[in-house]
Amino acid sequence: MPSSHWHKLYTADINASPAVLFGLVADMPNYGRWLPGSASYGSTTDVEPYPVRLGSRYRDGKPGEPGKDWRGEVIGFRPPGSIDFQHTIYVRQLRAIIDTHIHYSFEPAGGATRVRRWLLLAIDMPVLLRPLRRPIISAFDKENLRTIAALATYAEAHRDELPGD
Repeated sequence: MPSSHWHKLYTADINASPAVLFGLVADMPNYGRWLPGSASYGSTTDVEPYPVRLGSRYRDGKPGEPGKDWRGEVIGFRPPGSIDFQHTIYVRQLRAIIDTHIHYSFEPAGGATRVRRWLLLAIDMPVLLRPLRRPIISAFDKENLRTIAALATYAEAHRDELPGD
């Protein structure tokens, strides 16, 4: 199948320490405390081993809904500076395979932390269905923007309560 690639870097300065932000992103089974569900995301479950470390595996998306969840793995883990995830999404109705890599970095920036989330997609799908690539990318883009905004909102609202700040 033909493959296409797409990537985007999302950046936000968040008023919390790198350790706090890394801790929120690495605490995968507890995303629900800061990341509300959406049409694309319900929860992250079956995280093993936990606490999260290099090689931890998980189920993401909408676990429990057939065809709407996927398995992933932590492929980079350098607290409190960066964490990387990889998962593959099979979209049966489009005969597509979406290989997803997400890299987070957390760097001090004045009194805040510069959070960078780099999304890389490799989309394999039949040539005839390639016009549907644009709505797929749009859905990923919206979800990444929503995730960064939710992380900032939660961390800044609970700054005094979170350990490590």
